Amino acid sequence: MSLRWTDSLKTGIPEIDQQHKQLIDQMNLLYDAIQNDKGSEEIKNIMTFLQSYVNQHFGYEETCMHRYKCPVAMENKTAHTQFINSLNEIKNEINTKGASISLAIKVNQNLLEWFINHIKKIDTQLKACMP
Repeated sequence: MSLRWTDSLKTGIPEIDQQHKQLIDQMNLLYDAIQNDKGSEEIKNIMTFLQSYVNQHFGYEETCMHRYKCPVAMENKTAHTQFINSLNEIKNEINTKGASISLAIKVNQNLLEWFINHIKKIDTQLKACMP
């Protein structure tokens, strides 16, 4: 199931909130493309964009947490590594097996739901560390 941005996901940092919205939109596109078997080319294009954007966003967020000495900075970095590993596993499955219902479920659980929980538990702590 697709997830939508809500105000409960706001970190209070406009640039990060905008990046989070974009990531959720892209993960929803990936989920939809897999769920509806939109073709390997479209799925791979979404995946390529998503991987690039995830790396950009995570790098920015980790730099901010380090700069402002956020107490969850290391937990955040570890969580990001886990997410990237999940993303890589999904990419490998796309490349070897193609779209499937089980893959759509993995995207929902390992990417979308994980990301929402991560924002609420970790990312929202950054604002309090900023001057």
